[in-house]
Amino acid sequence: MDEILKLETDLCDVPSEREFASSMVMPSLLVLALALFIAFSVTWYTTKGYEPQIHSQALRTSIILPLLIVPVCTSVIAIQSHRNHKRMLAVAELARTDEMTGLANRRAFMHAASTTLDETDLNYAGLSMFIVDLDHFKQVNDVYGHETGDEVLIHAANQIVRAASGNSIVARLGGEEFAVLVSYKTVAELHQRAEAIRHQVAATPCQHQGVSINVSASIGVCILHPRDTVSSALSRADNALYEAKDQGRNRFVVAA
Repeated sequence: MDEILKLETDLCDVPSEREFASSMVMPSLLVLALALFIAFSVTWYTTKGYEPQIHSQALRTSIILPLLIVPVCTSVIAIQSHRNHKRMLAVAELARTDEMTGLANRRAFMHAASTTLDETDLNYAGLSMFIVDLDHFKQVNDVYGHETGDEVLIHAANQIVRAASGNSIVARLGGEEFAVLVSYKTVAELHQRAEAIRHQVAATPCQHQGVSINVSASIGVCILHPRDTVSSALSRADNALYEAKDQGRNRFVVAA
């Protein structure tokens, strides 16, 4: 699988701007038809006692005037549709993004991973799940405070993204734990990518007020099989993560 893995943009079922604008056409036509009906009806009953020429002129005017305001109404509807669509996209983005790091959140990751798994034939393509956990992160919060700890988290997230390469999805599951969905061709390549993440985090300290704050990461790696679900893959990756912690941290372990 050579294509770049991407988060689904329709996670919250947000239509495209064209679809959203199209959905406004029918209500607009109904409003216009109602305006024409009301204008014609009112004019008919209020002028039916007048001379035929005046009556006919009034009826024509009752039709022409609503039609003349169509361009104005159309412009207003288009502008409002654009604004509403932007608001919907912003809400959708918040729903799938971790506020602190800007990465995908757990919900978005589960959705994207499930979609990718459904679309991937694991008999012919390699797909793997990493769980990356920062080692001894509680000590960072205890020594430097939670505000600095947040900066370290953001820094670590950036290093994971930098090392993960393009054909992957990186998300923050919560706390100091991250998930990476990785497409690969060979097991050797998979090991190289896990090692690249581990090395990037450990070798790139966070600079804070002139102080270098070093953190390392333990990684649990799960190679997905045709029988796997996203939950089972996360579970196996989590078990491998605990093995990496037990073996001394700052390393990766591949689940059996």
